[in-house]
Amino acid sequence: MDLILFTLGMSLVDSLTTTVQIVVFVLLLTTAQPHRHAAGYLAGLSGFYFACGFAGYFVIDDLRRFLKGAFGLDKIPDAVYYRSEFLTGLALVALGAVYFFRSRKAQKSRLENWVRARLDSMKPLTAFLIGAFISISSFPASTPYLLALAKYAALGQGLPAVIALILLYNLGYALPMALIWIGYAFFLEKTEGLHHSLHENADKLNVHLNTLTLVGLGFFSMADAAFYFATGQALIKGRFF
Repeated sequence: MDLILFTLGMSLVDSLTTTVQIVVFVLLLTTAQPHRHAAGYLAGLSGFYFACGFAGYFVIDDLRRFLKGAFGLDKIPDAVYYRSEFLTGLALVALGAVYFFRSRKAQKSRLENWVRARLDSMKPLTAFLIGAFISISSFPASTPYLLALAKYAALGQGLPAVIALILLYNLGYALPMALIWIGYAFFLEKTEGLHHSLHENADKLNVHLNTLTLVGLGFFSMADAAFYFATGQALIKGRFF
């Protein structure tokens, strides 16, 4: 159960902190065929993310050994590790606040501008390819995903269990967008001008979600470390390295 909760938690953090991902999904809901585009996008996004994770698992153990050997991560005492985790959590809370105030005036990315310019002529296959591109390009820099794969390798999970955990990770990864999609379908016929509102407020939604995730992860990291110093056992059993 700890591993399941860990997997879902890391996947949600991963999903909500992807800068462009949710914005693009919300924008696709403002097209002429929103459900077909949303389905194609999520299929490309989650399908290729699963493939990246499955392929990455076979090399993550080598990466983990390299990091442990190069930086001596396995030799860090628990007290130092959890003190660092607390300070990291504090930094994430501060980063969330800075991100919120800076992102409100930030310029849109090239991918966002490209999607906006082609909303009217968008095809489901294009949405699928956009999702695949985001997954492939973001995987190497996806710290939560890499940490989760490293955790599975450290625990020596068998291949069937690893496949199930990576699948669960990808279900959690798609969950925020699935909830937005369900809410969109529920309110579409009841809310006048929903398409226009989504188009105008997609960036604001992304900023708020990212801010809440950074701050939430920061407070959780601080709580995990504080729980260790108070009881001798962290909330998440076992360290990443």
